[in-house]
Amino acid sequence: MRKMNIKIFIKGVEMKNLKLFLFFSFFITPLLAKEKVDSKMVYIYQREIKGKNSKTTWTVEEKGQKLHIQGLSDSGKTVVITALPLNTKSFSYQSKKEKNAYQIDRNGPFLCAKRTENGHTTQKKFNIGNDFWIQEFDFSMRAFILSKAHSLKFYTVHPTRLSLHHMVANKSSKVEKVVIRDHSYETVQVRVTLIGIKKMLWKAELWFDLKTGDLLRYRANEGPNTPTSVISLFSKTKHKGQTQEPNTRVSPLKNLF
Repeated sequence: MRKMNIKIFIKGVEMKNLKLFLFFSFFITPLLAKEKVDSKMVYIYQREIKGKNSKTTWTVEEKGQKLHIQGLSDSGKTVVITALPLNTKSFSYQSKKEKNAYQIDRNGPFLCAKRTENGHTTQKKFNIGNDFWIQEFDFSMRAFILSKAHSLKFYTVHPTRLSLHHMVANKSSKVEKVVIRDHSYETVQVRVTLIGIKKMLWKAELWFDLKTGDLLRYRANEGPNTPTSVISLFSKTKHKGQTQEPNTRVSPLKNLF
């Protein structure tokens, strides 16, 4: 009986080690094996809403295990820091024309949000546990796009209303060709919706380049009875000014989820 118990114990240890081995093989190793990409890129996106066009210039730089994202437009400046592969750590927006500012920071399981409008400051704190927080879709979803995962659940905060929303991103199983400024891309369509009964109130459709994970097109509104805006990639360049070819490849983060 003692020998049998020892054998069962040994098998239990072997099974535990096997699970650890599989965890590292399917989750950790792909992150360590990720191919080195350009550390700093500049993207320009054009937004069209009700016939009016505007542009935002985004600078994306990888620093260690963090992605620093800065957006500049006529309306203001946005700064996002994401802990790779896709978890937002901080978000801030400062208006150019008005003294309006929004700041959201993650502290463990808590999202600490602050809104300043017309000299009045409002603060809120949300507990999301260990769940993902993704505040910016353009670049923070790249690891999900290049993975084999079909869906991703996460939280986001509406910065002006300081309201927390639980969302899910679902990939289409079909490869769709999209033409952006005379370039043809093979893309994956992702639909982002609210979770639960609120999913009927809002959705966003996004098309990402299958090879690079770059956002090519985004289509959504701000809620019921609001106009639809379409955001498209206008240009992508290396920081030194050299144009990035549309077929640039980034090694997929296989089996990340």
